[in-house]
Amino acid sequence: MKPAQIVLALGLTVLAHSVAVHALPATAADAEVAFVSIRNGNAHIFLSDGRGNDRALTAGESVNLQPSWSPDGARIAFTSNREGVNKVFVMDAQGGEARRLTSDDAIETTPSWSPDGSAIAFYSRGAASDQVELRIVELASGKHVSIVGNGLDKGPDVPAWSADGKRIAFPGLGASGKSEIWVVERDGSNLREVSANASKRTKGQPSLSPDGSQVAYVADMRGTIAIFVTDLATGESRNLTVGVEASHENPRWSPDGKQLLFSSSRDDEGRTRMDIFVMNADGSEVRNLTRHPHEDFNAQWSGDGQRVVFNSLRTGTSQIFALDVASGETLRVSENTSHDLEFAARPASQ
Repeated sequence: MKPAQIVLALGLTVLAHSVAVHALPATAADAEVAFVSIRNGNAHIFLSDGRGNDRALTAGESVNLQPSWSPDGARIAFTSNREGVNKVFVMDAQGGEARRLTSDDAIETTPSWSPDGSAIAFYSRGAASDQVELRIVELASGKHVSIVGNGLDKGPDVPAWSADGKRIAFPGLGASGKSEIWVVERDGSNLREVSANASKRTKGQPSLSPDGSQVAYVADMRGTIAIFVTDLATGESRNLTVGVEASHENPRWSPDGKQLLFSSSRDDEGRTRMDIFVMNADGSEVRNLTRHPHEDFNAQWSGDGQRVVFNSLRTGTSQIFALDVASGETLRVSENTSHDLEFAARPASQ
């Protein structure tokens, strides 16, 4: 099991009950990341300044996962079981006291900030319920919207906001019992499933285009995992990786909406090792960014879209690297002998 899969397994359990590298230059604040590390025995949230300097934001005998930056870079939301049940917490990025987002006893996972920083979306299951819902909490008022919809479980992948904050895409069970991609307005209206015509099998890992008009996601095509894009106005779904007998993971739109970043085994002869790729939004001009003999996965854009941040096993453990898209130079963000796992890249400066 990959290190990233270990963290995902932890999250799902809670919800269900050496190559030469370089330090990042001093001007590369956009490579700052919040990430999960197990270097101290427990899973804790750390902050890297992108220059090889790490500091712990959480401590103690608890499991802390799923960091998410506020759009202004001032706060970090994450999940923690420090009070006996998994809850969403918020803390200042400079450190200090972590504050619970809600006061109830529901199990919570996978926080995701709205682009204006005024709300957080996450998955929630009440203590007396067997159903996982999507919840959106307004930070100023504490008011929330619960997306129950078809009465089937939502999640587990991170809820994806459109850049204007009006729309969210997320995975959830459909009538067939398979995971589909759903889209809903911020106020809970116009909930609809948008992926059933892509395949009859499981879908996940949605990413909304910056303008909110399209959603990218992966779909199981029986033997391969393909990347699809669905136009939300027309309902048309296109397989951007048709004919490629390989696995594809985590498609993510570039900040300008012109490209998709993803991981894939398409260039590995055995179809088992992932590299990081980028392609145009229409599926053309696919380019392998890493092409490394060891596993590279879980890629995200830096806030300004000039770098790609990703996990890699190239040093023997899962560490975090950044790659300059223009030059191809690979830079090391975190460095220790244990595993540094899921992360969130700091948003662009406001």
